[in-house]
Amino acid sequence: MLSKWQHNLLVGLGALALLLVIANGVLFTQNRAAQASLNRRQAFVQQTVPLEGLYNEIVKTLAQMGVKDNDRQVLNMLAAQGLTITVNAPAAAPAAVAPSAPAGKGTK
Repeated sequence: MLSKWQHNLLVGLGALALLLVIANGVLFTQNRAAQASLNRRQAFVQQTVPLEGLYNEIVKTLAQMGVKDNDRQVLNMLAAQGLTITVNAPAAAPAAVAPSAPAGKGTK
């Protein structure tokens, strides 16, 4: 037969084991929920990657139209989305090239 302290020790260890099993079940459930959420977000990111090129073209076209037509509403909308539009200065005309000696005439 078990003595009183052995009985109490075994009951305490059994209660502790039961609490650990419950904690394990709760953590397992939370982990599965977090994995499911992560998988949904990962699937969303993978689905949007092919649309990145289209998005870039839309933004570029809107920016060009906004600058060309001086449409402040379009430029403000792009700025509200965190996009900064800079207008490049037109390329300077190439410098005049000095006429060179006619072909076939060398220097002596």
